[in-house]
Amino acid sequence: MSGADVAAHAAAPAVGSAQQDPIVTNDPEFMAIVGQQYKRAFGDGGAIPAKYKQLSGATLSVVVKCEDCLRYHVQMAINLGATRQEIVEALRIGLLAGGSAGMPTMGAAYPLMDQAKLK
Repeated sequence: MSGADVAAHAAAPAVGSAQQDPIVTNDPEFMAIVGQQYKRAFGDGGAIPAKYKQLSGATLSVVVKCEDCLRYHVQMAINLGATRQEIVEALRIGLLAGGSAGMPTMGAAYPLMDQAKLK
């Protein structure tokens, strides 16, 4: 997992996850700070609505090729009311910015959108 994914899990533990991340376990003080910064950057408040922050996270996840990160940000964007078209456009930007090597990562978003019945 990337540091961004760990921060995401530190900020919002995975549903049904009984196992805590080893980085959080071994460096809880630092990860608490990372979690606070994550919440500040991606949460409500500020000029950019949280939905668009999560869509940005999806874009960045494609660029850095992190499927776990992408699933997290897409699910959060869905929870915040993102449409399929908004998510697809965010993914397209990531693919264009990061190159075709991001295609396998990008593909991880579609089952989530299908499961949420986004049209």
